[in-house]
Amino acid sequence: METLTTPSLSLPLQRYRLFESHDMDEARESVARVFCPHGLVMLRPRTELDACHHSARLHRDVSLNYVQYGPGVQIDPGYLQDFFLLQIPLRGGAEIRCGAQYVEATPRLASLPSPTEPLSMRWADSSPHLIVQLSRAALIARLESLLQAPVGQPLVFDLGVPLDNPTLAPLVHFIDYLRLTLDAGNALQAGSPLAEHAEAYLMASLLMSARHNHSRALAGDTQRRLLPRAVRRAQEYMAANADLPLSLADVCREVGCSARALQLAFRQHAGQGPMEFLREIRLDRVRAELQASAGVAGTGVREVAQKYGFLHLGHFAAQYRARFGERPSETRGLRAS
Repeated sequence: METLTTPSLSLPLQRYRLFESHDMDEARESVARVFCPHGLVMLRPRTELDACHHSARLHRDVSLNYVQYGPGVQIDPGYLQDFFLLQIPLRGGAEIRCGAQYVEATPRLASLPSPTEPLSMRWADSSPHLIVQLSRAALIARLESLLQAPVGQPLVFDLGVPLDNPTLAPLVHFIDYLRLTLDAGNALQAGSPLAEHAEAYLMASLLMSARHNHSRALAGDTQRRLLPRAVRRAQEYMAANADLPLSLADVCREVGCSARALQLAFRQHAGQGPMEFLREIRLDRVRAELQASAGVAGTGVREVAQKYGFLHLGHFAAQYRARFGERPSETRGLRAS
């Protein structure tokens, strides 16, 4: 599996540039305004800093950031307190120590320091990072929704996140998609329902795929089985709210069970996962609206697809054709029967 791609002609998130500087104090203060106060020193004195920071917020609780310093630096934030950081070196590497954990991060091994553990980092020369910042409160709330129970212990992730692990592939590809979409322009308006949907999916995906001290509880008892009634309740809820930015946590909260238990029940009784069911319902709704508007000027394929949460039109078109045997534009050109 490939790790995150980087455009060759411009820096990631270039249109969201906050600053660029050769001055250490300015760089430290500017980065601190987005993250937190921290110590910053050069690993090799008398080298010239080449710092910049680009930052794009999705909705309320997640932002994508590009940070570079040029020469190697020592970074000492202490406790992050209010947020988690998924830090992905785009090249080079970094030595990360968080609490009792230590990793040597690379483009294939990201770091995920937790805010309740003291953090210290050494970024090597020419080691720009793509950093996903996630609100601690929002991530805990998402975890509690998935567990359907309050979290008693602080959430602490394994510090090393192997990006070439197949379990993490959906998360890695989604982060790459978000960054490419933000680079392209205004496809994700900050605070829009699409951005909210993307943020909820990103947090749930991180919790379900990256290892942490609540992973066992989140997985649930693998022998647990739910009655088909719970599956029917979930199906009815998703069908009634298919145009809303539903997450797996929303469905679990409505049904009253853990994510793992609901997934197992769906596999056993419906032969598919709950999110697969929701995707098919949404594809059916898109088709119905396209058929109803066939030959009539007005809402196009893009608007209908985005209404039902399909952010990536290329992926949507492929899924649509696989289900119905025709392109969305072909349906849009037909008369409703």
